[in-house]
Amino acid sequence: MDRKTLDNIFEKGILGLVLAALLFSALATGAVRTLEFAIVETLVATAGILWLVRIWVDPNHKRLLLPPVVWPMLLFLGYAAFHYMQADVEYTARREVLRLVLYALLFLVVLNNLHKSDCTQLVLYVMLMGGTGIAIYGLVQVIAGSESVWHFTRPSQYTGRGSGTFINPNHFAGFLGMLLPLCLASVLTGRISQPMRILLGYSALMLLGGVAVSMSRGAWISTALMLLSLVVILGLRKQFRLKGIILTCVVLGIISLFFVKSDFAQSRISRVSTPGTPEHVGSRTQLWSAAANVWKEEKLLGVGPAHFDHRFPEHRPTNLQSRPVRVHNDYLNLLVDWGLIGLLLAGVWLGTLTFVIIRSWKYSQRTSSDLSAKTSNRAAFVLGSTLGLGALGLHSFVDFNLHIPSNAMLATTLAALLTAFIRFATERYWVPLKVPQRLVLTLLVGALSLLLLGQALGQAKEHGALTASQEAKSFPEQVTQLERAMELEPNNPKTAASLGEIHRRHAMESRFAAKRSHLDKAASWLRKAIRLNPHDAYSHARLGMALDQLNQSEEAEKMFTKAEQLDPNGYMTVAYIAWHKMHIKDYAAAKKYFERVSPLDDPSTSENESEKGLVAWRSESAATNLANQIRAVYLPYINEQLEYAD
Repeated sequence: MDRKTLDNIFEKGILGLVLAALLFSALATGAVRTLEFAIVETLVATAGILWLVRIWVDPNHKRLLLPPVVWPMLLFLGYAAFHYMQADVEYTARREVLRLVLYALLFLVVLNNLHKSDCTQLVLYVMLMGGTGIAIYGLVQVIAGSESVWHFTRPSQYTGRGSGTFINPNHFAGFLGMLLPLCLASVLTGRISQPMRILLGYSALMLLGGVAVSMSRGAWISTALMLLSLVVILGLRKQFRLKGIILTCVVLGIISLFFVKSDFAQSRISRVSTPGTPEHVGSRTQLWSAAANVWKEEKLLGVGPAHFDHRFPEHRPTNLQSRPVRVHNDYLNLLVDWGLIGLLLAGVWLGTLTFVIIRSWKYSQRTSSDLSAKTSNRAAFVLGSTLGLGALGLHSFVDFNLHIPSNAMLATTLAALLTAFIRFATERYWVPLKVPQRLVLTLLVGALSLLLLGQALGQAKEHGALTASQEAKSFPEQVTQLERAMELEPNNPKTAASLGEIHRRHAMESRFAAKRSHLDKAASWLRKAIRLNPHDAYSHARLGMALDQLNQSEEAEKMFTKAEQLDPNGYMTVAYIAWHKMHIKDYAAAKKYFERVSPLDDPSTSENESEKGLVAWRSESAATNLANQIRAVYLPYINEQLEYAD
């Protein structure tokens, strides 16, 4: 086998691995879970290794494409490594930085290996067919009234909304929103066969239907603006003007029919300004206000990679009891986590990407030798992918699509393929691949690939142990599996906190000698959880409860005081503090704390809480439900004690 044939095999292998990663991540609920993300890491890292083999095996592989967009990306990656070393919660920071490493490696691999027209078209068709299947799944969910995604059951707040293979309908809509303009641009301006045009036309209808049934208002707006932009661009070109008019009529007809027939869609729109409902716009603005307060703590550098989730409880509004995880605005989330420096670096990257698109735009059109042709696959891809990324960028103002691996990977791939078109505008960004350059590239790509492979293996092993602990049928077995998970990943604060909590709870069912032993173990594990995540109010409060039961009231008081500082308005934290006050027989204080936990079934408070927006968020919070159970158990006893004292 000659080297050229071998190089062709490697190229196809890289293409297959990239497509497998993109499709699998979308089908596997966005690859947000640990095991699925580990599989994606493995696929992309393997593609990176194949690329390195390719550049050494093929003597004709003499150039590397390095446009200006690469440098701010690598600079941000270096900044992320610096931030990781300074992070308060190493485990969280590492997981977030690994995502950035994955996207950077994917960008470099696609940019330098899949820029040929046949590869670009194959990526386009495979992703459009995959997206169409996912959209159809979302439509079936709505028609059949299904609340399942594969074997998972979706949270109740998504009832009536299509989410396809994603759990969150907003992320489903964000994924389809990137593919829809690609599909429409190919149908209207692409140089494809008539059967393929019909097939892609059907796909466009399914993608549009998927966005519609997601009931995501942010996706509706971003998609509408994208379609408007597409119509305007088509209208500026005489040969496509009629197609633009037809597209406008068809889309307006579908949208009108959808809103006339869908009571749910009408309700989503009409309740935007209704306080106390999940659709109320105030829920987003309150979250953004809290995020701004978090950012003010570390304006220049930010609070750390993915650390908003840890720092949010300290600034939690009373009427937001759920765990938002992200800011629900990717740009504000970027500012909070990475600070002004991170926002500036991301802005430079986006600016250079825009420069590359503008610079290569006219070179993506038909050449002078085929001016008679009205259509162009190259131009269709540039138009569609630019609008697709624009739709995602708009949607990201009200959601966190860029923090969903499948969506971020698709956006990365489109950005890389768009960037590759700069080669038609100028030769200046081709770098000769001599031995020194090959060695540098090998060190960089090899290090990133091996890092992803090593972390993927560790994540898979940890996931296996944690899954086994959840399936354990006895307390000793559960402890054994959690301790094994802790050995595999000693920096995961959640595992340490889980070990502490199950020992604390088991102590309540044990005899005196065993009870003391379990409480000591609980305190030890909870202290470790606090060292690994000093911002966790629950671990502080639970350590306080264990210390109370060990008759170390002074130390317990310190833990509860710290817990209240970290999460002053969290119902669960407040319930724990109330329990502590009851334990030390300060019943008056316990009553005041318990009364701050608003009961779900108290009709006397529902009207006022609805005005404040409380009802909208309480139904999403398992912690709130548990806090109310604690309140229901202990508050009557406290009232009896206060009456007896009087």
